[in-house]
Amino acid sequence: MKPSQHVVFSAGLALGVEAAMHSWPASLGCFLSGVLIDLDHHLDYCLVHKKFPFKYQDLVHFCWDAKVTKLYLFFHAYEYLFVLWLSILILHLGKIWTGVAIGLTAHIVCDQFTNPVRPMFYFLTFRLQNQFTKVKIVSDRYYQECSASDLKRSRT
Repeated sequence: MKPSQHVVFSAGLALGVEAAMHSWPASLGCFLSGVLIDLDHHLDYCLVHKKFPFKYQDLVHFCWDAKVTKLYLFFHAYEYLFVLWLSILILHLGKIWTGVAIGLTAHIVCDQFTNPVRPMFYFLTFRLQNQFTKVKIVSDRYYQECSASDLKRSRT
């Protein structure tokens, strides 16, 4: 999903969390976690280019650059969600943590169904097992969309 779509989706979800839990901190946690999880795209950019992507277009081009051979996305992982939800249940963590967990879970599930990646992509262990090698962890559709993105850029 695009960042703007995550913002809109997270805002709607946060309103639902507010209505269900009657907790603005949980609602805020839901919204912020649903959006800020994507900061790991910036981290990936920094790891490859050794600088911060100050222009949004630089980050977009990086994300759809087929020549970039590794894809880490350290914050996007079902393993973290498992530990977080288990901690909420066992340790009886408060509403804020539940809101955060809802935001993170919704973000990753949306990405799972909208991004051109292999089914196991959002397991950090899968990416690690494949040494974060992009060609092994994304789907063929990713490279088709990269080609379309390159073509669109060359026309502008």
